[in-house]
Amino acid sequence: MPTAITGATTTANVDSGSLAIEVGKQISLLEPNIQVLTAFTRELKKSSTPAIVFKWKEDERKSRFDTTSAALASTTNQEVPVVHGTYFQQWDLVLNSRTGEIVRVDSVTGNTLLVTRGIGSTAANMNESDELIIVGQAQPENDTSKVARSLLPSTFENQTQIFRTPYELSETAANVSYMVAPNEWDRKQQRAGAEHALDIEYAFLFGRKSTTQPGSYPVRTTAGALSFISTNQADAGGVLSEAEFNAYMAMVFRYGTPDKLSLMSSAAIQALGKFPASKQITKNDETTYGMDVTRYTGPFGTIHTVYHRLLEGSKYGGYMITLDMPNVDYRPLNNRDTKLLPGRQPNDQDGKKDEFLTEAGLEFGQQRTHGVMTGITG
Repeated sequence: MPTAITGATTTANVDSGSLAIEVGKQISLLEPNIQVLTAFTRELKKSSTPAIVFKWKEDERKSRFDTTSAALASTTNQEVPVVHGTYFQQWDLVLNSRTGEIVRVDSVTGNTLLVTRGIGSTAANMNESDELIIVGQAQPENDTSKVARSLLPSTFENQTQIFRTPYELSETAANVSYMVAPNEWDRKQQRAGAEHALDIEYAFLFGRKSTTQPGSYPVRTTAGALSFISTNQADAGGVLSEAEFNAYMAMVFRYGTPDKLSLMSSAAIQALGKFPASKQITKNDETTYGMDVTRYTGPFGTIHTVYHRLLEGSKYGGYMITLDMPNVDYRPLNNRDTKLLPGRQPNDQDGKKDEFLTEAGLEFGQQRTHGVMTGITG
């Protein structure tokens, strides 16, 4: 039955269902540029793997640094206990960096060096944990060649992880008209693709390697960058000073290339912004990183900093992760790189379902060429 209205008809008494509703034609996204959020994975080299567990080998120079494991109170004592006897060989010349004394290794038994003291230098008492540096070797005239020694490359491994992101819509919902763009199916596809990329990015940053079997089949997870970086770790413990940053740079650039990528939390970006402008060059480097970067150049090398919005929260919001990108690879399983698979719904379902699927892992080589700074508050 019609409703009787006395006086003027206004928007207050008219049926609300009769009023036009203004709907923006474009659905806005909170984070429209997904590339900024996947600043790590989008820069990785790609190399397919034929196996779910993939391995790589790493070589390095022989170790030249060790320490004494006990004090030598006498300058005539010829037995020097060390932490790693396998680092040393007959005829090695070893410098005690604290005292300046050089000794010659005459023989090695376990972790004890039999030495000749004061080679071209003055013998001095040694303390426990004195730094020892192998500075070369000198053999006697007319001697035979010494026993050859070499290092076998170390083997490391990671494994692939299955990432699946489905999206679904009933046929009814798919065929009604929408007053916004994109339509509901395209919107779901865009958001599923973005979330799929973010799942991989999170795993490659924070993931841990594991294999479990909650049912009939195994579930594998891949190890991310932070699980590999064990050597070059520094804790700012608050406000990052320029001296702390320079010390971090010296540590990270000891090995690897002179140009590295740093993924920065907002706190890290703010901290570096306080350093002298002469060390900062803002550059849109499309050929190298394809995004706006700030380049910091110092005596040890150059880092290209990128604000990474996934480094957030009470812990990771104070992180700076520095990566030597030539040593990091994206390893998809053969024929399992990211695909959009249509028609995943049952045959009799009155609807449609697609999904993004990736099976891949992270190869993270030469972890001493990378580094992480934590605990930055500004």
